[in-house]
Amino acid sequence: MIHYEIFVSVDGRQGVVRVGSSHPLANKGTASAIEYALNLTQACYPDGVVEFDFIKEYTLDDEPDVGYVYEPFGAVQTYH
Repeated sequence: MIHYEIFVSVDGRQGVVRVGSSHPLANKGTASAIEYALNLTQACYPDGVVEFDFIKEYTLDDEPDVGYVYEPFGAVQTYH
């Protein structure tokens, strides 16, 4: 899995959007991750000037399948 950090500026103020390659709108590579970040930022700041600064990519190892880590014991009380 690839993790992206997309650095953007809104009206000259810098920020970062973090997204993983498993996200449905960012799963087609670097370009789709950048497009997602810019669209998201523009939606949050519709009157701002949004600019792409740079991107960092990290390759993450998949988490191992360890099965059940915790087996509950006794009755679980629920409140209705």
